[in-house]
Amino acid sequence: MSLLPRDVIGQAMVHLGVLESAGTPPADELTDAMTALNAMQRAMFGTVIGVRLSAQSASGVAQQAENGGEYGIPGGAAFTLTAPLNPKGGARFGVVDAGLDFTANPCTTNPNGRQINGSAAPLVLSTSGTGGRWWYRPDVGNWVLEGDWTAPTTPIPFPDSLIAYLPFMLAAILSAQFGQDIPQSVVAAAVEGRSAFARAYARRGRNQLDPSFGILAQQPASQPQPGAR
Repeated sequence: MSLLPRDVIGQAMVHLGVLESAGTPPADELTDAMTALNAMQRAMFGTVIGVRLSAQSASGVAQQAENGGEYGIPGGAAFTLTAPLNPKGGARFGVVDAGLDFTANPCTTNPNGRQINGSAAPLVLSTSGTGGRWWYRPDVGNWVLEGDWTAPTTPIPFPDSLIAYLPFMLAAILSAQFGQDIPQSVVAAAVEGRSAFARAYARRGRNQLDPSFGILAQQPASQPQPGAR
């Protein structure tokens, strides 16, 4: 059974010796730990999960997204953005309502043969000022919306094999808050956890990261691409 945020927090506190057995910590400590857990998750995007997003200006009424692009939709007409083609694990893209016009002129995000937010149907953004960033999880073929876990029982959208590392990674962050030394076994597991996320969602070939937006297009066609297989 997948761990929930409250389980990750409880296990992290057990690793630090501030909770006797895995369970729900006191309300104030749970709130603080949720803040730390969400901050940790946000910091993973663009580091161990995919590339950092680069602002791109969309034009016309339709566009093909590329990995690493965050598209500002100008408004004035309905727009269709197609998700990146043949995405690898950790691919990312985003949508911004640059014209604050989605209520009058919605933006349709086509998942391009995959799912987005768990549905194979196109996602329609129809409220002005809304947008989103998505990362690709290949084992379920889904573009997952990036965002904070809003409650201790919010499902965590990673495979169980990676969720298992989160208590160790969080313990390393919470240690200063609780004034606790981190056991070396926890440090080692936290480091391995970051490496596991990077292997799944960031690294391409030996010790290489996915190229940032536009880098591949700038390379001569006759040269092999870094990490190409």
